[in-house]
Amino acid sequence: MIRDLERETPANGERADVCIVGAGAAGIVLAVELARMGKRVTLLEGGGAELEEASQEPYRSELVGLTHRGVHTGRFRVHGGTTTRWGGQILELDAIDFEKREWVSGSGWTFGKGELTRHYERALELEGLGTVTREDGDVWRGLGLRQPQYDSLIAYLSRWCPEPNFAVLHRAALEGEGIAVWLHANAVGLEMEGEHVTGVRARTFGGKNVLFEAERYVFCLGAIESSRFFLQPRESGPPWNRSGLLGRHFQDHIDSNAAAVRVKDRGRFHQRFDNIFLAGFKYHPKVKLSEETQRDRRSLNAGATMHFISEMDEELDRIKSTAKKVLRGRVGELRAGDVAALAGNLPLLGRQAWRYTTAHRAYNPRAAAIQLRVHCEQEPCSSSSVSLCDERDSLGMLRTRLDWRISDAEQRTILEFARIAKRELADVAEVEIDTQLEQGDPAFRTRCDDSNHHMGGMRMAASAMEGVVDPSLRLHGTKNCYVCSGAVFPTSGFSNPTHTVLALAARLAEHLTR
Repeated sequence: MIRDLERETPANGERADVCIVGAGAAGIVLAVELARMGKRVTLLEGGGAELEEASQEPYRSELVGLTHRGVHTGRFRVHGGTTTRWGGQILELDAIDFEKREWVSGSGWTFGKGELTRHYERALELEGLGTVTREDGDVWRGLGLRQPQYDSLIAYLSRWCPEPNFAVLHRAALEGEGIAVWLHANAVGLEMEGEHVTGVRARTFGGKNVLFEAERYVFCLGAIESSRFFLQPRESGPPWNRSGLLGRHFQDHIDSNAAAVRVKDRGRFHQRFDNIFLAGFKYHPKVKLSEETQRDRRSLNAGATMHFISEMDEELDRIKSTAKKVLRGRVGELRAGDVAALAGNLPLLGRQAWRYTTAHRAYNPRAAAIQLRVHCEQEPCSSSSVSLCDERDSLGMLRTRLDWRISDAEQRTILEFARIAKRELADVAEVEIDTQLEQGDPAFRTRCDDSNHHMGGMRMAASAMEGVVDPSLRLHGTKNCYVCSGAVFPTSGFSNPTHTVLALAARLAEHLTR
């Protein structure tokens, strides 16, 4: 059931098996899994059913270092969290991302990718992708094509959730028995006895305070907010920070327009890189560095997509958005003018529809400019960090100070990728590498973007002296408190992190029911 702390109060003695803080992707999936396994779950969400300005206020942060847009534009305190705004792109980490790489300081997870194999599979089901085609080669064969082949690059496909908003996707479970969702319940502190957490203190923006109690507690906040919460001052000091690593080594994938792309063979180019729509699912063709190339070049991991930029982008996006709402039966969400926009762009709609129905591909205008958009892993021992500033937010908590930096090794990896792409795409396109990037100019970093892929700050490690959570995601220094978030990633690869976070959530659900 869904309740609102601003209007209701939990009954005296109400106690759950597991209290989850954060009703975004990880919190919702974990709650659904635990309820399915017979656990009584309390799910706390700081925002409301819809996005509210007041709920976003605690995210206002102090920025030092490079510009990081996502600290303000990539976090949403609302039921459903960031899934209410993301595109729904799903991708696993590579096997090499879990390995200790002797040329990458701090690399390696406490377990190999095989540990998550069946949990990745369960995550697909929980993302509404249970019947999606698993093997890339099968998708290409479904189009009557062979998967593109390269020497140092690998062609791969990401997958997209048909329903990206998890509050909608899992509405029946969240409104049913076994889960009590509390809106406007902002976690502001922990009550502890020794190494046991005995309660989570929650506060509304109106000042109402409630203590939620459970046998176990799981924090499913975003990476930045996770570090901020556990960095808040405590009388006895935080027992989970014996390593001194809390908030350190923050990572976000670096997005950069590394090169301009001029098509030579239009048919083959669009065959390789236009989005695919097959049997009700969307697949996005990309390229990435092979593991052999990373080892030979002693580089970080990186992938890339073709970024099409057109004067028609606004019209194309509106047409796609309107069509999605209609196809999903959400006619009530249409804005004034959406249908008129469709009617006013019938030729463009026709070209899109023809491309979609005949080739099962996206339509990209012939006149579109194209950029090689590289997504680069950040170093595991990144010098970026999350800390606290002196100002307090409307809930009384110290605000975030984010210091985001891009290293020499990361810029070199982007350049190496661009040079490889220039050589290996030469049969279909001319790739002109950005001048500043080619010259190794640090000014290139000021033109890079973050990806809204917040990771690190609460590193997973077997020892409390080497990290903040253990391999089961239990917070060091506690017996019954866990963190399921991109914050625990020791290394981040270049892949969208949500799928791996959800695999960790499925794994944690099993652990908590054993």
